Amino acid sequence: MTNKDVFKRIIRSVIDLLSQLRSMSTYARILEARSIARRMFITNSFDGLLSSLGVILGSYLSGATNPANYIGGVAGASFAMGFFSGFIATYMSERAERLRELRETEKAVLHSLKGSIYERAARVVPLYVAIWSGFGAIILPLIGILPFIISAVLGFGARISLLVYASAAIIIGELFALGAYLGHISGENPIISGLRLALIGLGAVIFFAFIGAVV
Repeated sequence: MTNKDVFKRIIRSVIDLLSQLRSMSTYARILEARSIARRMFITNSFDGLLSSLGVILGSYLSGATNPANYIGGVAGASFAMGFFSGFIATYMSERAERLRELRETEKAVLHSLKGSIYERAARVVPLYVAIWSGFGAIILPLIGILPFIISAVLGFGARISLLVYASAAIIIGELFALGAYLGHISGENPIISGLRLALIGLGAVIFFAFIGAVV
């Protein structure tokens, strides 16, 4: 299987996952869990993007010249954060909370809810929240390293500094989009809210550039 085939399979898997999430949102609406999933997605996306930016800039300062090093570093960190912390930990904690709420509801109505839509929702919603939690920590950082992925898949040579700056620009753009989305949710100015998060990413770039100049 070629690199292009692997890349196409990943894209297809992401599309299928989004389709399943759309069907799960019905249960999430019942238990009013979409806001929780949204918060987890934004929080882990922010953490994942800043972590990937640190990996990219740190690798560049250490003298890494192979795009595969950057891809492996960011993908490994994103998967570890997104799967073990973002998905598994979120699923276990959310499952415990939803089952507790279900048991308390059963005690209040003096009737078992086994087999009901509420029992089904209590078991599906934790998965829904966990998927969005892990999705943010994995997918957005991978989008940020698209310049490295494209360079590796297509096999064309490019100055590593150009790939680093391109990835940093994409990540800062993603941070701006997250901030703008937060502004939309809170009713604040999306542009100002987006700039707040983008400036954090830009500050990280400036910091690493300063360290590189000093070292």
